[in-house]
Amino acid sequence: MIHTRRIITAAAVAATVFTLVSCSPADPSSQKTEALGEATYALCFSAASSDMDGESQDGKVVLLKDDGAFTEVQTWGMDMCSMEWTEKGLFFSDMKTDYLIDGAGLKSFENAKTDSQYAMLATAADTAVGLYNLGFSDVGYTTQVVTTTSSGTSLTEVEGSYFIAAQCEGEVFGIGLATGPYSKTGDPDTEPMVLSQLTGTKDGKEKVVGSSTRAREGAVLNDAPCHDGKIYYISDERRGGLDVAAKAVLSIWDTKTGKYESKALISDEATEPFISEDGTGLPQVTRQSLKDGKLEWYGVKDSIMSTDIQTGRTERKFTVEAYSDNLASSKAIFTDADVVIMADNNDGSPYRVLRYDRHTGEEVGRAVLDDDPANLSSGFFFRGFAVKP
Repeated sequence: MIHTRRIITAAAVAATVFTLVSCSPADPSSQKTEALGEATYALCFSAASSDMDGESQDGKVVLLKDDGAFTEVQTWGMDMCSMEWTEKGLFFSDMKTDYLIDGAGLKSFENAKTDSQYAMLATAADTAVGLYNLGFSDVGYTTQVVTTTSSGTSLTEVEGSYFIAAQCEGEVFGIGLATGPYSKTGDPDTEPMVLSQLTGTKDGKEKVVGSSTRAREGAVLNDAPCHDGKIYYISDERRGGLDVAAKAVLSIWDTKTGKYESKALISDEATEPFISEDGTGLPQVTRQSLKDGKLEWYGVKDSIMSTDIQTGRTERKFTVEAYSDNLASSKAIFTDADVVIMADNNDGSPYRVLRYDRHTGEEVGRAVLDDDPANLSSGFFFRGFAVKP
């Protein structure tokens, strides 16, 4: 089936606000003006940071409707791109610009930054905070913190490297290895992990709330859940590298006291490791993963799992039509009622978004992008996924 797509380039964003033109696989000749409200999912594609030159359009955001129709916004690229969708609209960024697309169209704000991202989290309906991996400095490691609203954007820099991020009670927190003035050993295998508050501090810098030598880096999460001031996720507490067996635990950080605790995952029925021995396909949680005292997560090849936050007891709830390992990069987002999976199975099958009822495991929705994955990705990597609230 042939269909047309209108590409919106970052160079054209100077108009500040404009509308998108849709492309429907069912009727490629029929195009109409639409607002963001007709899209229900967003996919982010980008070149790797090592391949970006700042001169080429090295990324794009695909806006997908339930019927498989989609539009594209071409960008300068952002490796490991993360997006935030609130009632106000969809926030996303590239290395030169911050964007908000809402019912009126696309707004852009020039804001040069690095080319690799950790996370983007909403602190209010009209405010999103992005964390960006600038890298080593003369005194430690630098993360850029970008705050975007409907009227503008601002950038500050803080110390640290934060592959785990969460929003707790309106503030953004990051978790990562101690760096710079907080470093204790200089050895990644013995360095403590720190919990830092990255927004809302008195001096606008990071505030280290707590540290732990037991916590490990075994997680990459751009939107970990926070409940009653505590951040929850599944991680790997092994030490000694990949030659040592994985040690899956429920990790809990208290943002008020800085205390870290963990609970080993236990199960009477597990037949596969909770975490891959090769360090790939890490368990995924998002802000609404916590439900009825259980942390629900996507992992163990193709399953939705459930872990009791009091005991660590873990069970498989159901399997899904997607997987994530060293080749595939499917992603999951938990909503109040559903778990939504963007299936990137790296097997030649179409990109597709699948909705499952969190309670029953029944598939309740499916949106298939009617295009060859290689053509749709344009040679970029699938990096980010967002769901309309």
